[in-house]
Amino acid sequence: MAVILTVFVFCPSFGQQNEVVFLEPQAAQQPQVEWKPVSEGRTERTAINFGFLMGGGSIGGDLEFMVGNKAALQFGAGLGSVGCGINYHLKPYINSSFVTAQYWYQGFGENHYASYLGPMFVFRAKKILQIGIGFGTIVSKGPRIIEYCAKKGIDVPSAALLWNIGLYFPL
Repeated sequence: MAVILTVFVFCPSFGQQNEVVFLEPQAAQQPQVEWKPVSEGRTERTAINFGFLMGGGSIGGDLEFMVGNKAALQFGAGLGSVGCGINYHLKPYINSSFVTAQYWYQGFGENHYASYLGPMFVFRAKKILQIGIGFGTIVSKGPRIIEYCAKKGIDVPSAALLWNIGLYFPL
């Protein structure tokens, strides 16, 4: 039931009486509107990723799964490489962007190039596309990187740019 307040206003210049009515709805009658993010209600807690420099190597893939509200673990493999990461999503959804601590191991045996450890920021579009950038400290130098740098006449670097681009699919 609404509260009705009626006010009579007398306007002396025109000699007329005007009625102004104010309606005030009760709080229980106001509609309740809840705003939810587009991704809310999604139940996917796992994603598979494919692309360039995914799985620690030139071409590969990762499997990522949420282990908490925003925390996730990631394991992958690529052509001659393996990688893993601990991810912290900016929103509690698998399809949100995240920051991650990554470990990449590139090459095996005599083909070992280097292994890297470092942070990255990974942008995820609402659907399919993901792009990551960061830097990594070289924690082990393999024969390939030493040979490559010797041929170029440069010192073996202590850090490197880490990046990747690819597609992700929530499962």
